[in-house]
Amino acid sequence: MNIIKKVFPVLGILIAAILTICFRSIPKGKSWNDYRVLYVKTTTMPQNFEELLIDCGITEYVSLKNQRVPIMLSRNSIEEAMLKISISSDENKYLYDRQNYFYDEKGNYSLFYIPDLYDKNLDSLIKVLTKAGAQAGIDCTLSYLWLIPLIILLITIVLTIFSRNKLFFITTAILPCIYIFCNAFYACAISVIILELLLFIISNLYNRKGAVKRIITGNIIAVFALVVALVSAFSVSLRSGLFFILLLAGTVCAVITASFVNKTEKQKYEYQPVFIRSAKAVSPYGGKSNIVLPVLLVSSVIILAYFILGSFNITGSKNKDNLMLPGNTEKTAAIVSQKKLPLLEDFFRWNWNIITNPYKSLNGNSEYDENHVVYPRFVEEDGIIKEQLYTMYYNESFKKSVTENIENLDFYSIEKVIKAQGEDFFAGYTKTISYNVSIFSIIMMICGFCMLLFIYFSAIIGKGGKR
Repeated sequence: MNIIKKVFPVLGILIAAILTICFRSIPKGKSWNDYRVLYVKTTTMPQNFEELLIDCGITEYVSLKNQRVPIMLSRNSIEEAMLKISISSDENKYLYDRQNYFYDEKGNYSLFYIPDLYDKNLDSLIKVLTKAGAQAGIDCTLSYLWLIPLIILLITIVLTIFSRNKLFFITTAILPCIYIFCNAFYACAISVIILELLLFIISNLYNRKGAVKRIITGNIIAVFALVVALVSAFSVSLRSGLFFILLLAGTVCAVITASFVNKTEKQKYEYQPVFIRSAKAVSPYGGKSNIVLPVLLVSSVIILAYFILGSFNITGSKNKDNLMLPGNTEKTAAIVSQKKLPLLEDFFRWNWNIITNPYKSLNGNSEYDENHVVYPRFVEEDGIIKEQLYTMYYNESFKKSVTENIENLDFYSIEKVIKAQGEDFFAGYTKTISYNVSIFSIIMMICGFCMLLFIYFSAIIGKGGKR
């Protein structure tokens, strides 16, 4: 039974850490693998737009203007002839749907897919376009918010220095640090700051007489602060909120583990020292409220300022149009979109129809289905012309050959861009910046800051800094 009590909390810590890392919600830096999307308002696009691209060093890009029919057919073949005849039919709807990749959802902005090779040229391009009177920008100009976990790490170090029970605090502060590295969002940072403050308070009251009573019943502010931290985490996303609950559970396991280690160490000594003053008679801030609390407040202000500055795009102006651009999204979100954004599967099927149309039976009672075509070829053997039947299947082998042909196209096709996204890609319309902070999340960030401010003034009024 004692072994279970020892092992279970440690397992709880490990499970919480592993799950948080494996299912992290790290913000992505851009919508497309290997490409950046340049959007330019169509009505403001300069007439010499292509010249401006070249002047900025960008010579390769995917645009609607340089698109052609994305299939390689033999010249004067029957497949080519039938494609020309039916180019405007429903069978070639794919050719029209693929054009949606070159406009935002409302159709006000023209889109250009620029390889990452020219990533360093984009800043100068935006400046040139803006100077020319164009409204332009780059999708997802923000990247991983490294400043947020670094601030939390700095706070952890500061609190460790001023903690009266350093080992206890370090043990309990490990999971919050892991959480923020895997959930580098503004509101999550405020939640972790509040949580680490509470852990700092617990570490200073730990092992004193009446510590549990003061922590649970004697500090209503701390309980309310914990609720604010939890709601703030949920304001980011359901996943971030659920993993914050997992963080709290893991932190409880860390507290139990730290207590067990402390108890084991004490049993080694015949004489066990006891604190003279009870938990009620000491400062929960270790007598350093005049240092610790201002550090937390300043850190919160930096995070809020980082959010405000980070909400600006690369041109330095806010995105007033709330653009929705094609990008990788969840299937449920993509299905809701009114415009069709074809995938590689649609491209495969279109290729299949073009290649097999000349050989499909017009007989409605044909024994072959749409994934299976048999057609005759005539060959000469020993001076005699003979008929041979060939069979084509719509299968993985066919898809592989079509995929390989994408690279052989003699123009910058949108199919090359889609192919680079991988098998899990599902197209839909997403906002131009990955971190879309909701009004609720902003409110909770402000509430978290106000909570820290309230704790600070409560400490001053109640002489919380007194030893």
